[in-house]
Amino acid sequence: MQEYVLDQTDDLWQSFAHQIAKVSWNAGAFLAKRMLNDQFSDWERVIVLTDEDQLVGFCAVVKEDVVEGTGLAPFIGFVFVNEQYRGHHLSQRLVRDAESQIAKIGFHQAYIVTAHVGLYEKLGYQQIDTQTNIFGRPMRVLAKKIAINDNKE
Repeated sequence: MQEYVLDQTDDLWQSFAHQIAKVSWNAGAFLAKRMLNDQFSDWERVIVLTDEDQLVGFCAVVKEDVVEGTGLAPFIGFVFVNEQYRGHHLSQRLVRDAESQIAKIGFHQAYIVTAHVGLYEKLGYQQIDTQTNIFGRPMRVLAKKIAINDNKE
């Protein structure tokens, strides 16, 4: 399995955006649109897992997720694993890899917006708030302290 950590200057950015747009989850198309419309900046990243030419999963490290105006950052969002690859803890791998990116950037905390209960708590996240997302749905806001990695690349 190959992992790519992409920013908008990466040569593979457009290609992966088009692949992400085709996944079965509507948020994939939302993320792809942000990628293709140059709505990423600075330290924001998309992390992609592939198995040969197959898109396995992805997530993003973003300044703001689907709950706006929280004053919190960075968020780990858009966590998706292709249905045929589920059950192998790949979403946990993606979140941990995103946390590593967050530590490299120099942040001490990560946030996740989700309706799911249990998945992210297994990784040490705790609910700190409930907010309404941009689609009018209630979402849980989770937080976790991140250890800064002294071995920055």
